[in-house]
Amino acid sequence: MDIKQYLKTQAEFINQKLENQLKEGIPQKLFDSMHYSLNAGGKRIRPILVLESAKVCGKENVADILDIALAVEMIHTYSLIHDDLPSMDNDDLRRGKPTNHKVFGEAIAILAGDGLLTYAFEKISSIKNIPAEKLVRIINILSHNVGIYGMIAGQAADILAEKEKSFTDIKFIHENKTTKFIMACCQIGAILADAEDTKEKALKEYGYNIGMAFQIWDDILDEIGETEKLGKTVGKDKENNKLTYTSIYGIEKSKEIAKKHIEKALKSIEIFENKEILEKLAKYIISREV
Repeated sequence: MDIKQYLKTQAEFINQKLENQLKEGIPQKLFDSMHYSLNAGGKRIRPILVLESAKVCGKENVADILDIALAVEMIHTYSLIHDDLPSMDNDDLRRGKPTNHKVFGEAIAILAGDGLLTYAFEKISSIKNIPAEKLVRIINILSHNVGIYGMIAGQAADILAEKEKSFTDIKFIHENKTTKFIMACCQIGAILADAEDTKEKALKEYGYNIGMAFQIWDDILDEIGETEKLGKTVGKDKENNKLTYTSIYGIEKSKEIAKKHIEKALKSIEIFENKEILEKLAKYIISREV
């Protein structure tokens, strides 16, 4: 199986389902802003991980958990809109297009991010075909890992390291800014498949290690990638004096660290039989040019 083609096909499927997720009845500019970023494309790795983690645990029909995967992508899109803001990373390009605030203005971009985050949890809590106690657990896992003990903490540490030079723990930044959300997606997939504890733990470990490798590889691509391929401006980390693995360890050592994380990820899923896609996805993360 060609993993790049498989991921592309899955991303196209998710894109189709995302197209009509937002409903009218809100100010048109807010609707357009949310729709603009949510439907701007991208690899859709996080919703794919929810679905593939459920599949590897034996869930054959993932149609009934698709809304969870779509909500996950809404949360991810919110984080990108806010990450690009002038007060944050101040980026002009995302997924090959002008960033949200460049098109709709900073105030509407902030509200669009807020809207996608809150709507994601509204969407999850409205699902009828999944037991309420399971939905509560999923909401708890997501809100923890994208909140102040996860992604928000990582973003704050990233800013403090860049602008105030008062934070120096690069592992903390990467664990929280990127890794915990990816780990949560894998764990949620296991929960939705009613997986036993050992499988849930294995997928959490897998998610942690591919998440670390993913962000380290992004650090590398920011130095050696191409803007046209990445869909975002290359060299911004160095320009902004960001704390990255490459700024501390250099490119070659960073590659070694990323590869070790992938080795650990692959080892953690040895207990699964139908693990081919997760294996290939892990290897793909450290072969990306885009």
